Amino acid sequence: MMHGIRNLLWLLPLLLLLTWPLYGGLVRSFLAPPQIRESAIGEREAAPEQLFALEEVRFFQEIAGVRQWRIDSDQMRTGESEDELLLAGVEAFFFRNGREQIHIVADRGRYDAVGEILDLEDNVRLLDQAGFSLATPALSYHEKEGRVSSRAGVEIRTDDIRVRGQNLDYDLVAGRYILTGNVNFVMN
Repeated sequence: MMHGIRNLLWLLPLLLLLTWPLYGGLVRSFLAPPQIRESAIGEREAAPEQLFALEEVRFFQEIAGVRQWRIDSDQMRTGESEDELLLAGVEAFFFRNGREQIHIVADRGRYDAVGEILDLEDNVRLLDQAGFSLATPALSYHEKEGRVSSRAGVEIRTDDIRVRGQNLDYDLVAGRYILTGNVNFVMN
């Protein structure tokens, strides 16, 4: 009456149940969550290249109560040293005489606190109160010198003109810029 393999299938669950003491311990230890030692909690130190990481950050510099610049960032963390800050989603504002002079937006940035240099990369756009906009893949703001520079190709636009070049040095204090390297000038 018990013919064929179909009638023997009831033996598989029975064999698994009867042999559970042989392999059950291994299955339980494999499926168990990892053990956390109480002594290991709080032991972990930050890696030297990342002393801290923050999200939605705003920091600024004031001298004698007058705001010099403000940087907003979606994410900020320390770099290779504690004086290097790596930024993602950067929006920077630079002030002169208490008023906003320049607004810069970039995808990534790096601020060197010792050299007081803000390096911005990827989709950098600068808007000046004088009415021109600048687009470049990379831009550096030199705080001590009060200037902006780029060596990665620049396009400057106003309502009337469009200028392209390879290298830019823009003196924020004097409001003058020098554009060199295959300069292309178009008037609208």
